[in-house]
Amino acid sequence: MKKRWKIAFALTMSLSLLALSGCGDGNSSGSGGNSADTAVIDDAQKFDPYGKYETPVEFTIGRNTNHVDNLPEGDTIENNMATRYVESRVNVRARLAWETDDMDQKLSLSMTTGDLPDVMTVGRDILNQLVDNDLIADLTEVYNKTASPGMKEIYGTYGSLLMDQVTFDGKIMALPHTNIGNQHQLLWIRKDWMDKVGAPTPTTLEEVWDLAKTFIEQDVSGTGKTVGFVMDQNAMNFSPVFAAHDAFPGFWIKDNEGNAIYGSVQPEMKNALGDLAQRYKEGLIDKQFAVRSNEEKEALVIKGEAGMLFNPWWIGYTNYKDTIKQNPEAVWIAVSAPVDENGKFKTIRQDPAGSFTVVKKDYAHPEAIMKSINLTTDFLYSLTDDAVQYKKEHADEGMTDNSRWNNEPTQIPMQIDYNDVLKRYYDDIIQADEAGDDSKIQADRLVSLHAYQDFKKNGNNIDVNTYGEYLSRIEGQREANNPNLEVIPAAFYGTTETMKMKWANLKKMEEEMILKIIMGEAPLNDFDKFVETWHKTGGDEIMAEINNK
Repeated sequence: MKKRWKIAFALTMSLSLLALSGCGDGNSSGSGGNSADTAVIDDAQKFDPYGKYETPVEFTIGRNTNHVDNLPEGDTIENNMATRYVESRVNVRARLAWETDDMDQKLSLSMTTGDLPDVMTVGRDILNQLVDNDLIADLTEVYNKTASPGMKEIYGTYGSLLMDQVTFDGKIMALPHTNIGNQHQLLWIRKDWMDKVGAPTPTTLEEVWDLAKTFIEQDVSGTGKTVGFVMDQNAMNFSPVFAAHDAFPGFWIKDNEGNAIYGSVQPEMKNALGDLAQRYKEGLIDKQFAVRSNEEKEALVIKGEAGMLFNPWWIGYTNYKDTIKQNPEAVWIAVSAPVDENGKFKTIRQDPAGSFTVVKKDYAHPEAIMKSINLTTDFLYSLTDDAVQYKKEHADEGMTDNSRWNNEPTQIPMQIDYNDVLKRYYDDIIQADEAGDDSKIQADRLVSLHAYQDFKKNGNNIDVNTYGEYLSRIEGQREANNPNLEVIPAAFYGTTETMKMKWANLKKMEEEMILKIIMGEAPLNDFDKFVETWHKTGGDEIMAEINNK
């Protein structure tokens, strides 16, 4: 059952008054209640995932500002190929209530004025506020009866991780967006450099450091400026190095008794920091990492001065793919290293819920929202024959980028995908390639299949974007599912009341400590001082709240 944290008294009072006065009528604020109230549908059709209303059902939605620039002429964010598909199948229409570049601020204002749209995408803090003040609909019956088999299958791949986060006192109060699994950092290495120095693929942490040292000592870049590792300014992209020391900074993990503890203040963290500080001192880590912009860091790699970095599977969708522009002979491989003493490549499962879609309380047809999401998911991911056929018949209405990731021009923009989609995607490509038949591959994956085939035929002598597609979808996705991977569930993903007030300062203190110790600007024993201060200035309170003690 989902834990909830108390809201500040003043906010509670204002929202409670709002619940009594501003939001008691589901048809207020121009919510499209008239069309919903007069919608004709029998009981069987009402909860049918694809049941069509005889008369239109309309809902209003608050959205992030539309930045889509590839809609065909005459189409809008409210009227395009994706929205027309939903309307044609279930007669549900979305109307824009407002757009904003600051969703949290806009929603906070809307809550105090009573101007809530029928549908909203919110973060965890605002979700808790809306639930505590009884402002949103209970979606339990809607989800259980109206969610499509495809939607339930997708959510089911997360086990209980997703639905637990939206279940309050036994009631499903929101529909979670998803953060797919296996987005951890991988070790990317220039294989042509490894071949040049005659080095094997590293496995252990010591082997990883030795390879960086070899690259530098032999100036394998030939520039006189060879760098071992580039690093993000907060060092969190070095999570595989921390994990090799059994340290998990930035995550709440479970101790041996099952209690939530914070990874950044555990003894293993000190060992990891000591290792990183030594490697920085030896010059194996870019000496300027703390002051380099992301563009400057990318430039080191693109220009061929650095041949090792940590990055998730999607590296091919970044500027790093431009390496082959500078050097057509560059060969990148992804490696699950360093492993721990048991041969496991460890990572913590990131928060599986990115954000949440909620429905205003007393909106007349919450099941219509579920129908819209069902059809949109089918459309984006080509989950049904009907969706595939519709897109074929209306191909001239499509967007320039008609991929599954382009979910903004839909009635309810939601990022929803299988927890194990990277494996599904990779297996789909390989099976289609080996069979020499692309007729059964999911339509949105064809571009990746063709990129793979182009790379096999022409190597790096392909368009840089095609190369990036290959790099991510074949090299990256394959390694993201390495059988030696051990995914550890986090103990807690949410926000407590004390965290709202003190977490920003605690994080700033943590980041400064990590940076100073790695760069040798503070002694390693300053870690112990940080831990003591962390516990005294809010850490203990937060742990007690999380563990409900």
